[in-house]
Amino acid sequence: MKTSANNYSALKILITAFLLTYLVTDISAQEKRVKYNIIRNDNVIGQMQFSQKNESGNLYLTMTSLTKTRFVFNIEVNIEERAHFQNGQLISSSVQRRVNGKEKANKQTRLVNNSYQLHSNQNISRLNQPIRYNLMMLYANEPSELEQVYSDNYQQFLDIKRTGAHTYRIQLPDGNYNDYHFANGLCHEIIIHNTLYTIKMQMA
Repeated sequence: MKTSANNYSALKILITAFLLTYLVTDISAQEKRVKYNIIRNDNVIGQMQFSQKNESGNLYLTMTSLTKTRFVFNIEVNIEERAHFQNGQLISSSVQRRVNGKEKANKQTRLVNNSYQLHSNQNISRLNQPIRYNLMMLYANEPSELEQVYSDNYQQFLDIKRTGAHTYRIQLPDGNYNDYHFANGLCHEIIIHNTLYTIKMQMA
């Protein structure tokens, strides 16, 4: 009987430890997902999914999109972006873009010895300015007090211009620009202005 009691007590301890571990993991790892429809000429041509995961001082951002449209010929664009922040500072990010199955961009930003190594295809450069807010963070946090944002694709800081209530414009180095519209602190619509087209990304 004593052995049974000891076994029962040991089992209770194991179950309690498991439940505590589960609860701590559930509290410390919080993930949010948002889906956007990609629209051109009032037609849905693709979808974009954005997720953010908070885990013990680490923030993980992921954005994936698939777009299928036609200009002169059919075009399929796959984009995947990832970023890892630790205690508010960017540790690493990556941008991969494929058009009709062919790689068009492969870029990484990595924190190495208090500065950033910028990998763009076969080229490597450095950036000595701290990065605490990048373009992907626009989908989750309104930049109400910020004047610049880091672009993981262009690998440089871009100016943020307020154009209205909860509306911001990012001027791109290629002459195009994007407008970001926020409601309740979340980005619910992005309008991509290109010289050849206009595309909307609306929260689904």
